[in-house]
Amino acid sequence: YRAGNNLDLDAVIELYEASTLGERRPVGDRERMGAMLRNANLVITAWEADVMVGIARSVTDWVYCTYLSDLAVRLS
Repeated sequence: YRAGNNLDLDAVIELYEASTLGERRPVGDRERMGAMLRNANLVITAWEADVMVGIARSVTDWVYCTYLSDLAVRLS
């Protein structure tokens, strides 16, 4: 697992497309997807070697509340 949103946007989009979440997110709009990733203040990713297999994208106040906006897991 890794924390942080300094990720390759193409890899993030590919993961969304490899999960069912890609059907409900603007994966064809790189500018919007980039802003979604940049502006999330808590991003946790799961990895198998060098392949991203999961991502949790959240907004938090760090003291009381966290909103989990996306949870994507690679289907295969």
